[in-house]
Amino acid sequence: MPINKLKKILAEFEKTDAEELEYEDGDLRICIKKGKTHTQSTKPDDASDYILSPLIGNYYNPAQPIKEGQRVNEGQVLCIIESMKIMNKICAPADMIIKKINFRDGDAVECKSKLFEVDYL
Repeated sequence: MPINKLKKILAEFEKTDAEELEYEDGDLRICIKKGKTHTQSTKPDDASDYILSPLIGNYYNPAQPIKEGQRVNEGQVLCIIESMKIMNKICAPADMIIKKINFRDGDAVECKSKLFEVDYL
């Protein structure tokens, strides 16, 4: 398959709302899935507030890592959870202060792991 044809297919796929693409051409088969941004939709009810992992995978710092004590804005990327070869951005659901970071780059996380302890502003 010529690379230009593949680039055209990928460009058209990016323009759609589709989450997955499967393409076959002779003995060539390509499967592509789009990553999603995950945010926690509600503030936890317990005494301390946490940002929980929405899925199982490996924890990674974003390009500009956050630090304990740092103020972050709603929508800011806090970390990335790699699951099934898809990089899922975990974003701040509101303006907050990061009190504690519970994982390091490359650590495995479970679904509902307490990624960050936070104070909502």
